[in-house]
Amino acid sequence: MQRCIPVGAASPAAATIPPPWTAQRASTEEDHRMRRSAATAGLLLALATAAPLLPTAGPAVAQELTQAPAEAQSGRYALDPAHAKVLFSVRHLGFSTYYGAFPALEGTLDYDAQDPTRSRVDITIDVAAVDTSDAELDKHLRSEDFLNTGKTPSARFRSTGVEMTGARTARITGDLTLRGVTRPVVLEATFNQAGVSPVSKAYTIGFDAETVIKRSEWGVSAYVPAVSDEVTLRIGAEFTRKP
Repeated sequence: MQRCIPVGAASPAAATIPPPWTAQRASTEEDHRMRRSAATAGLLLALATAAPLLPTAGPAVAQELTQAPAEAQSGRYALDPAHAKVLFSVRHLGFSTYYGAFPALEGTLDYDAQDPTRSRVDITIDVAAVDTSDAELDKHLRSEDFLNTGKTPSARFRSTGVEMTGARTARITGDLTLRGVTRPVVLEATFNQAGVSPVSKAYTIGFDAETVIKRSEWGVSAYVPAVSDEVTLRIGAEFTRKP
């Protein structure tokens, strides 16, 4: 007597054999697991190799940085010529604002953290190094029409007083000597930061300052008003503490 197997029912032997796509899926998942493991191992190896090349910031450097003038170190500072510049701007024919720079400066800062109003700054500017990115214009600015650098190759600012106007701002009064003429000016200054520079490792103080002068008051009246009498001066400077 023959045993009948219903249509659609799997034989016992067939039931024990997994479908081919099941084995393929298991193989694919295993491949993915192996690839993920290899990728993770490669990433960890790359990080371990690169770690010695990453810059490290010493905690002492970070702790010494401050934006509070009273927390800076008192003493005599020298202007860092690589990180100091005077930018000037004038209105040109009413159409645009024209910019130039005096990139060569030197000077000193006597800083009093306990009483910043007692601080003093003395800066000399090499006006013969005027730079507008136009050689012909630079030559004209050095002429008698403007800076007359043949007779007066430098300008000088010496502070005479400091008035705190905010937690990090001050009004610095002083005398500006240009073309042999000395007149008072007022700088609106901002104390940026003080601390050990992560690059130079020297204790550094940084300031920005701005003022507006009338160049005719220093005998530079050529082409007024086509080129504005008012000149805006913007100063950025870093000072490093002397031993």
